[in-house]
Amino acid sequence: MTVPASSSNPHHTFEAPGTPPWGHPPARRLFIGPLPDKPLAIMHEVTQLTGNNSESFDASYASAVGDALDRNAHAFFLRQGGRAQDWDEAARENVRDELMKRWQECPWMRSLRHKTHRAVGVMHWVGTTFEVGSILGVNMLDSHAPTPTAPSVVPEAPQLESQVPDASTTALSSVGPRSYWTAESHLSPPSPQGSSSTASLSEQHGGELSAFSSGSPLLATASAPSLPTEHVLPQGSDAPRSILKHPTGTLSDKSRTKRRVLLLDRDAKRKVRLKESRRSPSRADTRGIPLENELADEGPVPPAAVLARTGGEVVECSAGATAEAIPSQEVPGDVFLRDRMLVRVCYTKSESLSSHFDEARNRQTTHLRHEDCMEFLVVWRKDMLELYEDYVCPYMPPQFQSHVDHIGQTIPGKEYIKGHKHLAFLIPLASERTSVSLYSFVDLTFCILCPPTPVRERISRARVFFQLSKEGTNVFVFKVKSRTRARDWLWHLWRRLGGKIPPSIEIRCPEVDVRIRIDVPAAEVFNFDKAYDTFSHENIIDLVQRSFSSEHGSSGSVLRDWETIIERELRAGKKLALAWRFGCQLDWVWQEQDVEGHARPWAVLSGLSLWQGLRPAHLELRIAEHFPDCVRLQTGKKMFEPPAIEGYLDRIRQKNRQRVYLVTHDGNLFSLLPSDANLPLPPSAHLSRLISGLKPGVEEYSQSLFESEVWRGAEQIRAAQGTLDLRNIRTVKRAYRPLSQDDGEDVAHDAVDEHDAGGHQGHAHGEDKVQLHLRRTFDIVLASGLVIRFEAHSARDCIEWVRRLRALVTYWSQRQRVDVKDEMDIAFAASTRVRLTPRMVRCTHGIGHPTPPEPPMNSESPVLTPLYNWCPLSACRSIIKAGRVFTRKGLRGQYKLVQLFLIPGRLIKFDVSPTSALHHRNSKEIGLLDAYVCSGYFAMLALRPSEYNPESRNLPRRYHDGLETDEREEDELFVIWYRKSSASASAAPGGNRPNAPAGGFHPTAPVPRLSKGSHKLVVFRTRSKVERDAWCWALGCEIEKVVRNNRDRERRVRESGGLVELSD
Repeated sequence: MTVPASSSNPHHTFEAPGTPPWGHPPARRLFIGPLPDKPLAIMHEVTQLTGNNSESFDASYASAVGDALDRNAHAFFLRQGGRAQDWDEAARENVRDELMKRWQECPWMRSLRHKTHRAVGVMHWVGTTFEVGSILGVNMLDSHAPTPTAPSVVPEAPQLESQVPDASTTALSSVGPRSYWTAESHLSPPSPQGSSSTASLSEQHGGELSAFSSGSPLLATASAPSLPTEHVLPQGSDAPRSILKHPTGTLSDKSRTKRRVLLLDRDAKRKVRLKESRRSPSRADTRGIPLENELADEGPVPPAAVLARTGGEVVECSAGATAEAIPSQEVPGDVFLRDRMLVRVCYTKSESLSSHFDEARNRQTTHLRHEDCMEFLVVWRKDMLELYEDYVCPYMPPQFQSHVDHIGQTIPGKEYIKGHKHLAFLIPLASERTSVSLYSFVDLTFCILCPPTPVRERISRARVFFQLSKEGTNVFVFKVKSRTRARDWLWHLWRRLGGKIPPSIEIRCPEVDVRIRIDVPAAEVFNFDKAYDTFSHENIIDLVQRSFSSEHGSSGSVLRDWETIIERELRAGKKLALAWRFGCQLDWVWQEQDVEGHARPWAVLSGLSLWQGLRPAHLELRIAEHFPDCVRLQTGKKMFEPPAIEGYLDRIRQKNRQRVYLVTHDGNLFSLLPSDANLPLPPSAHLSRLISGLKPGVEEYSQSLFESEVWRGAEQIRAAQGTLDLRNIRTVKRAYRPLSQDDGEDVAHDAVDEHDAGGHQGHAHGEDKVQLHLRRTFDIVLASGLVIRFEAHSARDCIEWVRRLRALVTYWSQRQRVDVKDEMDIAFAASTRVRLTPRMVRCTHGIGHPTPPEPPMNSESPVLTPLYNWCPLSACRSIIKAGRVFTRKGLRGQYKLVQLFLIPGRLIKFDVSPTSALHHRNSKEIGLLDAYVCSGYFAMLALRPSEYNPESRNLPRRYHDGLETDEREEDELFVIWYRKSSASASAAPGGNRPNAPAGGFHPTAPVPRLSKGSHKLVVFRTRSKVERDAWCWALGCEIEKVVRNNRDRERRVRESGGLVELSD
């Protein structure tokens, strides 16, 4: 039975779910204080508008501004929630007039229009605090829907219906465990879904920022979301005016085009069956092929008719199944696949190893003779896997050592003379003893068992066992850089060695605790091309959505939970995505093209080959969540993430002061030199770029700005000299003692603070110089007792720094509490042991409550999306992952604690010292191009035998944040093999360009060698297995993006090296 694919474009690449379309919008960011005038002049690209005097300049600039606003008025109208059908000439005039009024009132525009003569050689400061990405009250980094401003902590909204749970507590849904359910036989077309406005509440801006903050509501319309009384903003003179004069409503989403219906199977098995509603005339391979029910009615086909079948008729019979035994792309004599891989080769005399060989069986298998990990060129050709290496010299007399490369002792010129690399190993895929299995789901390493196979090349004595033994088994463990490439290799090998699609595929929906089983038609079990169409990403999601939305195909509780949990999130702009889950690990289905740009129709079905040991991975349908921007407090309230901050400060030391640039990213405070600040664009610079016409429109400029902001944050972290975890801050207070006792959200101040003009000008007019300096100064008191003192540009800027830092410290401390709790819950769900410390109920008012029994292990589905969110896949954050891990220099020595930051293309380390206020930057950064990440027993084998004892006792450990673990050392270990190269230090081939791919090499750079020793190795140890798994997944996703961003270079590396001519 042929089922057409839902997606019309088979080469479509998934976009990371989120808003705006190019990724999850970053957290709001504020620049506190003014900017230096010299960098500000460079930022403005419109300098051609000149005149004889200031009046002519103002006139010409105002005319250019009016033209730019008139060109982009429609885009501003839509970004603020306007409807396309309400756009007319009157709306254009209203929007343009409102934006012109904002331009005339904006202090940044006044500083640009009115210039004064300034002394040469003196630094002048221009402007005030502004929101990064904001232009005339509209933030270019926001989604299309306006976000109202509200306090950071808001109480939970009262529920109108008791059966409607909150979307953020789907893991705590009251839905009990259910078995499989049936779908309606005839689904009616779904009703159009209205796009309801959702309001995310953020911290209210104060001072000068509130006048043109994009966080404040700009639309005072009937369609604006209603808020509780305590959430409504005061409508004062500083509130921004709406640029829309007419009330607007919400648009209903268009109903999706449905291509198939579901037939109800009301037997005891209760399965969902696929059935094609009508035959598609556009598919050439379906012509003349009967459907499943027609085949059943016709009865057995005579043998003569079967033998006479040709072309597309062969697909439906056993001949087609035989043809599908090998990949359709493979042509005898041609190379089917080739890649560079990190390979560990082992040999054992035993021939009874399990075909499901994985790291657990590897740990239990004795008498394994293995070589060190090396990088090989692996080629699939003529039903053989060929492993190539560079020609090396096992021994060289001292008098000739000067002519040999000491790194791996490569013999120069031998490959050029012979015309090919050295063939080290052969793996026969046609042998009955050859099998393939998943070695580790964490890093997607796979294993092949095969009999020893000789090669024609000369072999060393150390490899006699691997090639000339008449008995025994060779064990090859492969690690590919790219995760999707590893799944492609495993999928094709699994198919070649007998893997088949099962009769049914189960899909789980953990948010509503329901499972769906889809029966696979018999023809698609053998015909993979048709199975690819049926089980495509969008087709499965469309099928499940229609099944859950059916009133007759699902029970009332299932339908109610789907509407209140899933549909509620979809209306808020989120999307559904598929993921393969193994234990407490997720691997999202997110790429429908391989690293070479070709289609991957097996993107979903390739998960069928993910069997580690005897446990398979299972397919789940989840909401594609990004990194959460709020936490739920124990009181039931929600705390939203405050805006990040950055700006210039003076660090006050005992003997001197130092100008620094402070910036916060994801709960960390970074200190930079002013020359490495990578300043954000002020509002006037955004308008100048729109006037210059460098970008066609607002949407294109917004996307470019989004990418440049992600790049700018990554460059700031890379250039930082020190960092500080905000959760290690005890308090932030003003240094002026009469106003330093408060510790709340509101910072104490008086009239003197309001009249401080700031800088040298305010200092010259001040009466008490020492007191004025103290009013501009604030202290950061750490948990260790150390104090860091900074001085701002003015007293008002000092108050803003204190207020914003307090909010950030409070939020990220609560964020850490929630993350640690989720991590412990995930570890307990995946464990077979009880908790180290049982949960206890706190007694209140002296009244004790009985301790509830601990729930059975693995009974609750853990919340995995915070750890495996879509931000590492969509490149929407400057920090992909951060945390504290233990590392050591090389393979020996004591572990030391470091603060690790994964940014696009690189891994940055900061040494943690208890005696230092800031964690200083480690000079060694790790470039992720040509990097391999391995974990578990595979990584443990890289250590020296004296550095690891598998029989050591697992001692329970408790950390300062409450995390408790007692896992084995190998379960907390991961290793990175990487190459150190001068090219890895640059972000892109063309230099530090905002839109250039991170971790890039020049396409014409020399291809690195395969020699042993060309890779460096760094060992990391986390606090728990859950942390290790999350780090490996995030590193694998980033390496995947680096490989795809350098597609030409990777193709050169993959194709380099000649192959041996093998006889048939």
